Amino acid sequence: MPKQVWKALNNLSPSQIKLKDLPRKPGGLHNLKLDEYGNLVKRKGYSKYNTTSIGADHKIVGMHRFYKQNTSSKEFLVAWNTVIYKLAETDPWGATSIKSGLTADSDTYFCDFLNHCYFLNGADGVFKYNLTNVRTVGITPPAAKPTGVAQGSGGSLGAGDYKFAYTYVDEDGYESNLSPVSDAVTCVADDSIELTIVNSSDAKITKRYIYRTSVGGAIYYYDGVVNDNTTTTYTSTIADTALGSEAATDHTAPQSTSHLIAKRRNKLYLAYNDYLYPSHTSDVEYFPASWRIRTGNSQKIMGLLEQLTALPVATEDSIERLVGTDEDNFEFKNSHSTEGCVAMRSYVNCDNLVYLGFNGINYFDGTTSGIFSKAVNEYIKTNINGTYRHLSCATYFDDKYMLCYPKGDSTVPSETIWIDLKNKSYGVYDFAFSCFSVWDRGTDGLQLYGGSNTEGRVYKVLNGLEDDGSAITAYDSIEPLDLGMPERYKQWYDFYIKIKTTTGTALRFYYTLDDNSETYKDLTMTVNTTKWYRIRLGGGGQRARAIKPRPYISDKYDFTIMGYAIVFELEPPEYA
Repeated sequence: MPKQVWKALNNLSPSQIKLKDLPRKPGGLHNLKLDEYGNLVKRKGYSKYNTTSIGADHKIVGMHRFYKQNTSSKEFLVAWNTVIYKLAETDPWGATSIKSGLTADSDTYFCDFLNHCYFLNGADGVFKYNLTNVRTVGITPPAAKPTGVAQGSGGSLGAGDYKFAYTYVDEDGYESNLSPVSDAVTCVADDSIELTIVNSSDAKITKRYIYRTSVGGAIYYYDGVVNDNTTTTYTSTIADTALGSEAATDHTAPQSTSHLIAKRRNKLYLAYNDYLYPSHTSDVEYFPASWRIRTGNSQKIMGLLEQLTALPVATEDSIERLVGTDEDNFEFKNSHSTEGCVAMRSYVNCDNLVYLGFNGINYFDGTTSGIFSKAVNEYIKTNINGTYRHLSCATYFDDKYMLCYPKGDSTVPSETIWIDLKNKSYGVYDFAFSCFSVWDRGTDGLQLYGGSNTEGRVYKVLNGLEDDGSAITAYDSIEPLDLGMPERYKQWYDFYIKIKTTTGTALRFYYTLDDNSETYKDLTMTVNTTKWYRIRLGGGGQRARAIKPRPYISDKYDFTIMGYAIVFELEPPEYA
């Protein structure tokens, strides 16, 4: 039979099949991606961000770009070992400690609300940062009760008994619960009372509020303020009719081992084991214990992100939706999800929420859960080190959900598998990061950063054409092509590949015929050129039913694959 040409081209050219539709297993596109025209493009690389490593032997356990309400004010925060650092905004991006003394290697999560960045690590409390100071969230109330002495005159208090208490107030206006109450102080008509109160050792406290009962009463109302944290006396003079609002009783400090934090509309939410704590509206540093909500299956919360008007809360076995906006209408609703989240850092908002479950990569669309690709999930289940699956981390960038997971015997994330949520393609990158940070505000544009698994190093990701100075190895591993005729032998003569290259010249074409061993042929490309290259397969053709091609390039330069073509000849059918 005459020779024929089979073609697979990009989306701009008509062909029997498109490059994007060639049969590939999840690892087939290796350090390649499909662009908007259906070409195969070598991915960008990564490079050191902070020139000098923060230190050795500990991985990065948290990264966050803090955008203050005014996005011209921003900082890059990094958690490493026992310290939170800010990285400088100019080369060489040096690290400065803003909070030390934390529990070593505790995964740290961040959330911006107006002019503060809130963060926690599941061990040491909840903190807030305003570009100047790191403070604890929540205020321990005064331990000492006030003492009072009636002065006999000098005020408008009526005759009878009064009791007092006081609170600490921080620089942002947040207030503690009440101190223990004083002993009763007995007054005559038109009396005043001088109180003695105690200062706070908490650096964020800037004032104290004084509360008292009305004569003979049991409810504590605002009396006045001591506008510093140094004065130890206060004189109460006002009449009962001039007292202010009642003292709050739900300003309890948040759980110190809260492990996740998220913003939803005008509230913050903390996850503490299997409990969810919502804050007051706008006053986001008050987390009343009476408002806490327990997950339906009483499992630890493994994911917490806002999605439209709901707050999907993931455990290992399910996703539940928190609906309602305040304590009188909060409700967990079953989402009928079949798979929960097993790695906190894998829980990412990609229009839908996407996360790693025991069965692989799942999505949650606001109502129920599903999977993108059974092939990808089987690949993950086959390759993941299950003992360390909880260390997997993910991000959404370049239209891709990218999951970095521990592969094989690795005890840290060592390979990144991605799913393009626009064109549904998938592949793998040689990325091995502990966590990711996306920059997407103000003058930052859109940038991606990754944290090292082994040291205090941050990398700028998908930047440049090298991996920290090393060549990037990229190949397209296509499954065997039998051209829809598995029963027919073919003579394979030539393989053509259309490549646009800049500086690189070395192309190695690997191929396998039927079940034989893989072999290869080398070809020299022309720099700064787009052209078709011909790979002669040898002799008068190579006889096989199918061919498995794998074009391979390993260099520090850019290239794009724009098409394949195969010259072949069909042999007569054996059953003729």
